[in-house]
Amino acid sequence: MGNPRAKVLGLTFAMLAFASILLIVNEGTVGANAWALLALSGVFAAGAVMAFFQQEEGFSHSGSETSQQVREQQTEAQTLPDPAEAGFDVPVL
Repeated sequence: MGNPRAKVLGLTFAMLAFASILLIVNEGTVGANAWALLALSGVFAAGAVMAFFQQEEGFSHSGSETSQQVREQQTEAQTLPDPAEAGFDVPVL
């Protein structure tokens, strides 16, 4: 199953573009309403393209496994010292 968001945005784009074309044909000129519908259809077309090329959330790439392994391996130099042992004052609330 494809991305339903891309399908809905594509269908909305098609409906707005069709409504704009119908307005232009009925009125004989390109009026403000037709321009508004054309502008809105462009926004929905851009959203449909972005949603179509968006990766699935469940997809994992090989880089995520290696970064997980690196996070688990902390050396003694990477850990932060205890503030009391390092000579810092501990605030009293």
